[in-house]
Amino acid sequence: MGTSWHVSCVSDDTTAPQLDAVISKALDEVDQAMSTYKPDSEISRFSRSSNGISVSAPSFYVISVALDIAKQTNGAFDPTVMPLVNMWGFGPEANSQSAPTDAAIASAMKICGWQHLQLSNDSFFVGKDIAELEIDLSAIAKGFGADSVASALDASGVTDYMIEVGGEVRVRGNSGKQRPWRLAIDSPNEKNYARIIELTNGAIATSGDYRNMRIVDGELVSHTINPNTGRPITHNLASVSIVAQNCTIADAMATACMVLGADAGIELIERTADVEAYFITRISESKFITSQSSGFPEDLNLD
Repeated sequence: MGTSWHVSCVSDDTTAPQLDAVISKALDEVDQAMSTYKPDSEISRFSRSSNGISVSAPSFYVISVALDIAKQTNGAFDPTVMPLVNMWGFGPEANSQSAPTDAAIASAMKICGWQHLQLSNDSFFVGKDIAELEIDLSAIAKGFGADSVASALDASGVTDYMIEVGGEVRVRGNSGKQRPWRLAIDSPNEKNYARIIELTNGAIATSGDYRNMRIVDGELVSHTINPNTGRPITHNLASVSIVAQNCTIADAMATACMVLGADAGIELIERTADVEAYFITRISESKFITSQSSGFPEDLNLD
């Protein structure tokens, strides 16, 4: 998935070699199905198809969740933005140092849109009514990867673990210190943390404008593309962290909130069950303010 992963388990040392194989298998299967960099992955084959393909159950599940969140967010999250991601230089294709023209953006937007995807539950068929339509699961697949590892560890009898895939985290039980897992939310442009929370069961995913940027026409632009404008986001939301029951939803909702901004993001979260959010908004280069949904976990004071 073009990123790193880390897993901590509280378990009998004699099971470590077997768990390593279990974890690697779970991640390899997600990567093989959902990678935009592998030409033989399921979503790569979908993108090359003229009207769609049948996919595996895991891919169908992730695409289904992506479509549900696209509908829920009025397209703030859209799994079909690959042409725009490539155009702005954040995809697998070679990128330019110049911004695309208005005409090029308008042309790319004509072959994007979650409304053009059709799902058939009986055959796991993912169809499309635009031949050029592509799928990009980069904003949800890492979260699903963490959930897949969690399922594999559950099946192996492990009851205490912390899984991190590209910054998206899934936990269960307690750490080796017999306390809930302590998870830190980065503070943009600073060495300390904005917040530390404890979780015993669930997930947290963070999306930030400072995590993946590139220079275009001499200016830094964010990797988060607003599907409704075809352009990188420009508002002052620096990051959002989502706490949810699973990391698949947390990952996608973090991206949706980054597109929406803090005010609309909080409105979305407050009307969504079992999802909470913590927003960091940039006031200046070195000054930030925070806001959160009503049920976000309390800050853990370690002083």
